[in-house]
Amino acid sequence: MEGMSEREYSAHSGLSRGAIQKARKASRLVVYSDGSINTAASDVRRANMPDPDERRRSTGGDKRLNSPADDSSCWKARTALTVWQVRPKKFGLH
Repeated sequence: MEGMSEREYSAHSGLSRGAIQKARKASRLVVYSDGSINTAASDVRRANMPDPDERRRSTGGDKRLNSPADDSSCWKARTALTVWQVRPKKFGLH
């Protein structure tokens, strides 16, 4: 193995392993032919090409993401509805 594994690079960079996998898929990491991560080159590339979600969070976020039409709020509402529908059945109230 020429470079670091995802776990090693995660510890090196302070990012979660999931964030490392996401960065790899988005070509923000430099990878050797054996699949290991080139640490120095990846650090430079990540500095020059930051994760758009990371930038948004660090600047206070995109205000549109907090709107009622946001996908996450739709999922939260759907989850709440599902929990509400299952609740009576679980406690024998139906």
